[in-house]
Amino acid sequence: MTDGTPAGTGGSGEPQRLSKLLAQRGIASRSEADRMIERGWVSVNGRVAQSGDRALPDAVITLSPEAQERLQSTVTVLLNKPRGFVSAPDETGGARAMSLLVGENFGGLGQPPTLSTYGLRVAGRLAVGDSGLVVYTTDTALARRLAADDVEESWRISFAEGIPAQAQEALQAAAADSGGTVMMGERHGDGTLQVTTSRLGKGALAELCATLGWQADLLRLRRGEVALPGDLDAGQWQLRAAHV
Repeated sequence: MTDGTPAGTGGSGEPQRLSKLLAQRGIASRSEADRMIERGWVSVNGRVAQSGDRALPDAVITLSPEAQERLQSTVTVLLNKPRGFVSAPDETGGARAMSLLVGENFGGLGQPPTLSTYGLRVAGRLAVGDSGLVVYTTDTALARRLAADDVEESWRISFAEGIPAQAQEALQAAAADSGGTVMMGERHGDGTLQVTTSRLGKGALAELCATLGWQADLLRLRRGEVALPGDLDAGQWQLRAAHV
């Protein structure tokens, strides 16, 4: 596996730690990249890299078959979390969502795979009162991307008493006051809005709705590059395809 473009004679930009370059390219986290470099699994411009090496931003980085196999063996689980469950083991106020990752709740095709939760980390927490997509993964690069402060999320807001008048303006203004953004999407009938948010923390969208006096249920449909499968019922999970 080769990543990047051929290096120029002079290169561009300043040399950076190789592990940082791998993280910036979304190949691996810096710690995982350091481990692969220590094992001699990374080459730069045809030379096996050493710990602490630096490289220009346009350097050709090549991963050994061992490194490729390690990266491809990562596991990512998509869960449609119901309300009342906490998304991470260190949270309180509800049952652990990871307890739902059992064979009887498998929502994919075929027989349920044997799944160990060891090493899985939550990538984008979801408040106990919200439902929808929760991502658990051993892919440190993916987890890093989904943990970014400015990652976009898509939500479906279902109102108990119909969509309030001037809902779009009120929600956008409230989000701006808290340092976030809300972009309006589709309306589904008289009671549901689909929105895209950015820079809103865990539970922040629900708090905005409550502040505006709205009774609403929130379902997260997407976080960053990962979307909730449309055929996944509440409480079900499936594995994310490796090629996605």
